[in-house]
Amino acid sequence: MIGPVLTTLHATLQDAVRMAFLHSSRAKGRIPLALKAAAEVRFTGHEADGGTGTLLHFEVPTLGSAAGEIFSQQLLWEDGPTADQTAFELLGAALSDVAARRKESNRYDPGMLLRIGTYRRTLQHGLSGISLPDTDLPQVSAIDQSLIAAAAELVAVTPGSRRVRVAGRLDVMGASQSVLKVEVRPGTVVNALWEGREDVESLREYFNRDVVLEGQGVFRPSGGLLRIDADAIRTAGAQDDFFRELPSVTAVQPDHEAMIRVRPGEKSPYARLLGSIPAEESDEDFAAAVEALS
Repeated sequence: MIGPVLTTLHATLQDAVRMAFLHSSRAKGRIPLALKAAAEVRFTGHEADGGTGTLLHFEVPTLGSAAGEIFSQQLLWEDGPTADQTAFELLGAALSDVAARRKESNRYDPGMLLRIGTYRRTLQHGLSGISLPDTDLPQVSAIDQSLIAAAAELVAVTPGSRRVRVAGRLDVMGASQSVLKVEVRPGTVVNALWEGREDVESLREYFNRDVVLEGQGVFRPSGGLLRIDADAIRTAGAQDDFFRELPSVTAVQPDHEAMIRVRPGEKSPYARLLGSIPAEESDEDFAAAVEALS
């Protein structure tokens, strides 16, 4: 069972790294080399762990050594990672938030929840769980059936993305990550990924000015805005004061009674969701599945 775990692990670590730096597990376009390097781990061997477990050993870089160019700049996220952490710490923190069903978390999005669901197949073939015992976190995180159920529940209640518009001062620009931060009002910031046709560096004229930003809003399970996948920007005027608010949507309320009313032999909606994406899906298939949630 080591092979299937290793096959899925790298993509999961990459999701966790992208979430930590970009607030997006499946960011479009070219992945910054620094973020790729931060998720590169090398399997060095394994050994027995008690009578029923297997301990896998990895070499993994710290975020500071792999993505030093990012840490040499202003941090783009207030809750961003630290240079001494590794991709495993980022993954463990994300898994903890999913397990606790923290609906306001910035550590996962619908794409990462779907990624967690792909482990269902691996856990059906002899594994009870995959834990991260050596991470520098308050508690050990694990991928098991209860985590997969939590991920499915969070997917079910997460509102779909929609077109949004916000106005505020363009406070931070991260050229290498295509990240923008707009201060809507003092203490309230919108995080965005630039996906427009123009290169993000062409937006320098807007820096430290009031702008209107438009794009697809991606929401948390709570209904709060996680980020904007922005594709349009212009200078703001007095008529745009109406948009100096964080967009929000009403959280989805699942019909739990309908979910348990299944005919004999019929899969529940959660089971159908978790089994909808095979573990060996291509990036294109995975992106299509995430798009279908929107």
